[in-house]
Amino acid sequence: MIYLKGHLARPLDAVLSAPSRLAVLRAMVRAKSPLSGRALARIAGINHQGAAVALAALAKLGLVERRPAGRSDQWRLDRNRWLMSELLLPLFEREAEHADAVADAIKKALRGKAFAVLLGGAAAKGRLEPGRPVEMIVVEGAMGRRILSESVRALGTLIKEQWCLALDVRVLSRREAQRAVAVEDLWELLPVEGPPSAFTGVSTAQR
Repeated sequence: MIYLKGHLARPLDAVLSAPSRLAVLRAMVRAKSPLSGRALARIAGINHQGAAVALAALAKLGLVERRPAGRSDQWRLDRNRWLMSELLLPLFEREAEHADAVADAIKKALRGKAFAVLLGGAAAKGRLEPGRPVEMIVVEGAMGRRILSESVRALGTLIKEQWCLALDVRVLSRREAQRAVAVEDLWELLPVEGPPSAFTGVSTAQR
């Protein structure tokens, strides 16, 4: 029996070894049309040189194609490659569901018990790092703080077990939330129920 080794056996090593390659691939998966290297760098959140190096590596793997278009080349995914169609595209599709699944779990657990939930800190800015807790302010609803606190504890257990995420939660009354939000402008509203306008100075922009 022949045991395959190296790139032939582990092609994902070359794809997943550099964050810049992943960032460029994510941007291309979401794009509806070919993009220039500069556009990809901007969408991926990396510098132009990093995007160029990543694109060159991905082209060598046969995952992206470059087509001349005036002054700037246009790049697109080669979706016909086995590595792309069978492994990477399904992987990115499932990854895209991750944040929605966590948000849905929060809403399901706290609907009817919290007036609103606000994400804060790194989570609100889209910069949450592995091992860091998801910061939240939970505003108490009509059922009272005791029931809400019990639901928050159960939610914390669920989030930890299913997604390996920790929650850092502050349970506040509406009055307390208004005062807190007035001085902490990093909070972002994640609606559960009730109009966002109930909070003075709360930004409701969704990132």
